[in-house]
Amino acid sequence: MDDYGRRVILDVPFDLAVAETSQVLRDEGFDVVSRLDVREYLARALHHECRRYMLFEALVPELTLDALQHDPGTGPLLPVTVGIFELADGETAVVASPPLAPVLSDLGWRAAAPELATIGDRGSDQLAQALGRLQRMAMHSPPTVQA
Repeated sequence: MDDYGRRVILDVPFDLAVAETSQVLRDEGFDVVSRLDVREYLARALHHECRRYMLFEALVPELTLDALQHDPGTGPLLPVTVGIFELADGETAVVASPPLAPVLSDLGWRAAAPELATIGDRGSDQLAQALGRLQRMAMHSPPTVQA
């Protein structure tokens, strides 16, 4: 299976993973600017039932300002997109793409826009910190008791 960003598998229930992800993002300087309950959306739009799935879009205010001051056209590439979804075995996956992800690995773009590449690298580092912290939190979470 290909990953479309950085992936963390958490051995915690979905609702706890959503809450912890939101908290960790805030603690690392991200503002969650949108949330979409994909399961609810697909049930409403297509009458289709699927696993629990949440999408967040998050921004770091300072990085957003810096990037837009360098190039207003970067706006659509700035949000970090985070997908949180249930896995069949009761675990929860968190997959996140860093800001400016579509161009960060393009060496030509990096050479042509070094200031933006630096901003993207800072955002990517912040996201890595958040996901590492999330992983550590999940490892220390008390086991859940089911009734």
